[in-house]
Amino acid sequence: MKELIVISLGENTLHSVLDQVERYLGNNVAVRGQSIEKGITGDFKEKVVLVTSEFVLRLAFDHLQGAKKIVKARRALRYDFIEPVFSLKEKTDVLLVNDTKESCLEAINQLKSHGFQSLTFHPYYPGVSDYMSCQVAITPGENQLVPKEVVDVIDIGNRQVDITTITEIMFELDLLHEAGTLASSEFVSDIIGLTKYLSTLNQKLDHSNLLLTTIFDKFPKALLFCDGEGVITYSNEKMKWLLEESALQELTVGKFLGEDFDLMPTGNHEDEVVQLNGSTYIVSVDRVENEESVICYLLEFENYDTFKELDSVIRSKIKNKKFVARYDFHHLYSRNDKMMEMIELAKRMAKRHSAIMIQGESGTGKELLAQAIHNESLRSNQPFVPVNFAALSPSILESELFGYEEGAFTGAVKGGKRGMFEEAHNGTIFMDEIGDAPLDLQVKLLRVLQEGCVRRVGGNEQVPIDIRIIAATNINLEEKVREGTFRQDLYYRLNILPLNTLPLRERREDILPLMHHYLNTLSDEEVYHANEYIEKAAVDFLVQHPWPGNVRELINVVEYIVSMKLPGEKIALRDLPRYLLKESEASNLVYQPTTSSFSEKHEVLILIYKKDGIGRRKLVQELKNKGIVIGEGKVKSVLRELREYGFIEVNKGVRGCTITEIGAGKVKALLQSGI
Repeated sequence: MKELIVISLGENTLHSVLDQVERYLGNNVAVRGQSIEKGITGDFKEKVVLVTSEFVLRLAFDHLQGAKKIVKARRALRYDFIEPVFSLKEKTDVLLVNDTKESCLEAINQLKSHGFQSLTFHPYYPGVSDYMSCQVAITPGENQLVPKEVVDVIDIGNRQVDITTITEIMFELDLLHEAGTLASSEFVSDIIGLTKYLSTLNQKLDHSNLLLTTIFDKFPKALLFCDGEGVITYSNEKMKWLLEESALQELTVGKFLGEDFDLMPTGNHEDEVVQLNGSTYIVSVDRVENEESVICYLLEFENYDTFKELDSVIRSKIKNKKFVARYDFHHLYSRNDKMMEMIELAKRMAKRHSAIMIQGESGTGKELLAQAIHNESLRSNQPFVPVNFAALSPSILESELFGYEEGAFTGAVKGGKRGMFEEAHNGTIFMDEIGDAPLDLQVKLLRVLQEGCVRRVGGNEQVPIDIRIIAATNINLEEKVREGTFRQDLYYRLNILPLNTLPLRERREDILPLMHHYLNTLSDEEVYHANEYIEKAAVDFLVQHPWPGNVRELINVVEYIVSMKLPGEKIALRDLPRYLLKESEASNLVYQPTTSSFSEKHEVLILIYKKDGIGRRKLVQELKNKGIVIGEGKVKSVLRELREYGFIEVNKGVRGCTITEIGAGKVKALLQSGI
């Protein structure tokens, strides 16, 4: 049987090309493959060899001496994976990720030839020393090579061998007569598939136009679109109710709103009050624009009487719903595995009725998590009532929690007052900083939890309540129980479903996405990546900062950065809040690069990486064998610091110190740079 050998750089590309070639050649040829990644072996004398690129040919050339024919594949993009690329905005910076520089440039040229000239491509491949940070990456089947900081990854699939290459292979194997029909039918099948795909796109476009028209017609306001001269190009059904359709076709905006009504080149024209057919309308103007220019103007007409009525209803509802949870699990974004496990656990707990105890450091989002749990629970349409035990004076805590009757004490309002527990009836009460509850109040809280009733201060009547308890604390309650400052029975009543939030230093992969989110939230501009706003040295510093104040501290720092940034300039390391830099200097948190040898921290980190886990005592011995004599106490200090960076995890046992994904990346960077 005739034989074809396929040689590629990696296994991923090899399998893709083998599948395609076998599909075209059928059973006429024995197709075998080898990759440079796994090594090339065997004799290629008098064989027809297909190499997947010029780069592969150069690498494998010495092995291919004596081959009958070497065919270099011409490869094309797969249309069925291209659709997501259409959604990218013009001038978007895109990282093109592939296995070599040559394959990157080839894929970029093919994408441009397919009509994507408006995108700005930046090649990224293993070993590249300098590349631009981008929010979006496109890769032909090499997802594992994409940098971890990239937010959106579009996989356009492995490029396919084109029909001219298939024809050349058949010619060399003398199979044009036997397999040509099969190859032609496969090629025609691909063309038919492409035609169907384009037809589907046109159908989707027609459907989208119909959908948009329906949406505009169902919109609660009257809408019209016009060009810069005021000529009306489209109006919805409600606009046609205000004016006859024939009149709309003849009029310009200026003719029926008055010549004084000016769209203005800046589009800064909103909330105008106009009279139409005896009624008063509020008219707002918005510009519809792309990256280059204004496409048209959108005018919204709202009846003033309807507006007043709606405003009154909204204000009434807001006044009657003061205990509302604003956050849900969509606000708890994370890339950290442990954090995602905690979120999934919280979602399961949300469906139960038992008390939840959230423990974690200040600023880790305990109340946000509690609100998300409430909104995921069966009580989501009921009140969410927060009470902070650290913020309220012990003298008023009881009356705030349980309420009071008229005349219960001096200053009590007439008619008495409902307490937080009564306000939370059928809903959730969130008891924050529960560790600060006084002992005498703890007894009364326990009674409420046991009996399901509250008694107002100064009253005798027991008021039944049905509530879900979520408690939170940044204090070690087990220690407080041992000290006798927190009741053990109350602790076990509250700690039925325990949850622990993660400090930010243990989820460092979330620091950049959080900074990016809050830069967009707190600034007046659209920030695509933190590096557009902050210099890389400052970003690296912030990623390594231990963040004792956690996410709350990060928000404050981002707000400081937004306030201090000058137009056209980036925030430098020296521009960060002084307390951050002083903390770093005091605790030596920034790694200082050395020119001649590794630092102790680097040596320890590399040893843990190479040993795939090691105990502290064994680590001391291994360092000693390398001529680095430091005591176990010093090693313990270094391990603690590496753990704060998120480079390692420390547990008990002979392999107690293990490398994290971040730590492994740090080691690889150190070894590559030769520091």
